[in-house]
Amino acid sequence: MDRDYVMTEPKDLIRIELKKAGFDLDNIKIPKRVFLLADSIFEAMLVKKCGTYKYPLGGKLYVFNDNLDIGFIKGKMCSPGIAIQAEDLIAGGAKELIHVGLAGGLQPDMSIGEVIITDGAYNDTAVARLYEFDQDFIETSKILTDELGTLLKNSFVEAKRGKHWTTDAGYRETWGQVLDYRAKGALCVEMEGVGLFTIAKYRKCMASAIYIVTDILNEKGWNLGWEENEINKSIKKITDIIIDSKKS
Repeated sequence: MDRDYVMTEPKDLIRIELKKAGFDLDNIKIPKRVFLLADSIFEAMLVKKCGTYKYPLGGKLYVFNDNLDIGFIKGKMCSPGIAIQAEDLIAGGAKELIHVGLAGGLQPDMSIGEVIITDGAYNDTAVARLYEFDQDFIETSKILTDELGTLLKNSFVEAKRGKHWTTDAGYRETWGQVLDYRAKGALCVEMEGVGLFTIAKYRKCMASAIYIVTDILNEKGWNLGWEENEINKSIKKITDIIIDSKKS
């Protein structure tokens, strides 16, 4: 057997899993656009009762009640987790994946609850290399990122746009790394972006991300803002925008 032969293709597995659940992959409509939401953002979306759980694809895939082309799902944690999830969603038919996650701010002028749109992430993971993208930086899809920027601007939501840093080991962030990535212009750090963007590039799918700053890494240490109202305000703004966008 060829040593480079890939043992399993995602579509083969999801076809089996969907069949077990009573679905025929060739006769169902998977949303073109799927939002992959961090835990608290996903829970906030469920409260709004705007979608219905439809398919066991990459987790529990919800579809908006009045727009079958858009869905949402609880995003998996870390680059390997979200990479597998992205593989499943794309194999099922999704064409656009948007991660809405939580991140630690890196720049001195950052504040809790700030919204960031990313053009891509500095790669501090293993996933990209295993997919033969052995690069220091993995970019998002410009067309989709531009669309997100316009969407937030038209909704009067202030957001910073730029690069960020993805790491597989959140507890191994050193002050030296913070200074290095800060100097490179990274606005924040999180653990999923590169995994998602890598799979999107590999499978020729579109992907981008929005992040809400929940904590700050600076000279004073680690400022955790989990209980601050600004985070909840930003989550409400972003979920409202997602719901409004499904009407277009």
